[in-house]
Amino acid sequence: MKQSKKGFTLVELIITIGLMALIGIIIATNMAGLFSKQNDEEYEAFKKKIEDSACIYVELYNKENCRATGCTISIEQLIQKGYIEDTLKDPSTGEFVTKEKEKYQVKVSWKDNVKTCEMGA
Repeated sequence: MKQSKKGFTLVELIITIGLMALIGIIIATNMAGLFSKQNDEEYEAFKKKIEDSACIYVELYNKENCRATGCTISIEQLIQKGYIEDTLKDPSTGEFVTKEKEKYQVKVSWKDNVKTCEMGA
């Protein structure tokens, strides 16, 4: 009488589970990299928004005073003049910019007649 072979052997199951685990790890690693890149891009856009707002503020309200020695523009000044909303959140912390005001100061300087606006890290 012939014995029919039904199911999988233990070796086949172990190899299948191992391959599935390996594929899962590869997918999870790639997804984590994508989320990290997206978070970095969100923070850079947030930072650029504040820096650009400070540059515009200096150009309209404080250009001559700031040009000689450089200056620091606070987030409070930008909120008061309406360049930044007080509901703006830092994507890296999830906190409102009004909570840690000193963290979001922008240094404005001129070199060779070129204005540079950089937010402190």
